[in-house]
Amino acid sequence: MVVDINTVQEGLNALATSGDVFYLVVMGVLVFLMQLGFAMLEGGQVRKKNVNNVMMKNYSDWIIGCLSWLFVGSVLATSIVPADFISWWGKIFMTSWDSINIDLANWFFGLVFAATAATIVSGGVAERIKFSAYVLIAVLIVAFVYPFFVYLGPWGSGMIGWADYAGSLIVHGLGGFLALGSIMALGPRIGRFVNGQAIPLLGHNIPMAVFGSFALAIGWYGFNVGSSLALGDISGLVVATTTLAMAGGGLGGMLASKNDVLFTANGIVAGLVAICAGTDIVSPIAALIIGLLAGIQVPIVYKLIEKAKLDDVCGVVPVHGTAGILGALLAGIFGMEALGGAGGVSFVDQAIACIFTMVYGTGLGFGIAKLAGLLTGGLRVKEEEEKLGLDLAEHKLPAYPEE
Repeated sequence: MVVDINTVQEGLNALATSGDVFYLVVMGVLVFLMQLGFAMLEGGQVRKKNVNNVMMKNYSDWIIGCLSWLFVGSVLATSIVPADFISWWGKIFMTSWDSINIDLANWFFGLVFAATAATIVSGGVAERIKFSAYVLIAVLIVAFVYPFFVYLGPWGSGMIGWADYAGSLIVHGLGGFLALGSIMALGPRIGRFVNGQAIPLLGHNIPMAVFGSFALAIGWYGFNVGSSLALGDISGLVVATTTLAMAGGGLGGMLASKNDVLFTANGIVAGLVAICAGTDIVSPIAALIIGLLAGIQVPIVYKLIEKAKLDDVCGVVPVHGTAGILGALLAGIFGMEALGGAGGVSFVDQAIACIFTMVYGTGLGFGIAKLAGLLTGGLRVKEEEEKLGLDLAEHKLPAYPEE
């Protein structure tokens, strides 16, 4: 029997490719689970008259995200050449794809990341933004703002280079500062600040929010581990650093807030945000420290945001924005070989990228919010609609009709 080496090699290559496709699909589905996590975490932190609105915004992030990423975003993330857009548009109307085509698996995995960046904004602008304006903001983020940021950074053209394995800046830092700009454009909820004093407007369901943070934590393994993009490159180090940063974040939030449940839940998420940048280059102990510091800063930054009379309903700026910045900077420190890291990282590059993220995100967040308001007849709902609640004003259905 004669063995054809070329045939065997082709078979092995096909097997490896199909394994990578399966890997990206499974990891992408885990990241998709984070949409549920965001919906629950945000839903629990708003008043019961606005729960359906939060759920609809999370639905729209995904629905609109699919379309925006299909037609524009996925191409812009890798190219600004018009011919590449035309080529892609031609292909998506065809069925002549290889049944194990890795390009479509990569498209799906990129989509779930883009939708995550958009949905971060939802929690910051909750309870007073017009639904149509929010949908337009989501379109602009997924089609243009997020993919162009990807294109500029290390996942794209590399014009601006920094270490960001799973997106502390590219996804979360950007999302957090887009939210900050949008919050600045939108203004606070009615009754949030009275005579210069901050008045708490408490969420309606803490267990729902806690459940959401756990769902996010589960999905985060797809986020971080899946960022290897290939089954053969899967990393046990990434699993360990993700887990320890999560624990550190929860501990930091718990200690800094003196056992507040919501700050603990958000601390867990902040720890996960912070570790994304250096999850593949820092030691397990360094990951624990990064998570701890990220969790500690959540209630501190939240209070600073509040003192500035900015109404960040779900604390997305400290949980995603500043936690992402902190994580990127600490990756530049703990990623150094002298501190047990893998090396190949520059703190200066990390710092420059952080500044760029804050300016790009806040500036465009403010700009697209103002543009969305202009194009939809106003950014905010009317005062009487806000007092009634967006569930009835925007969607004609209460979340709890039996009450």
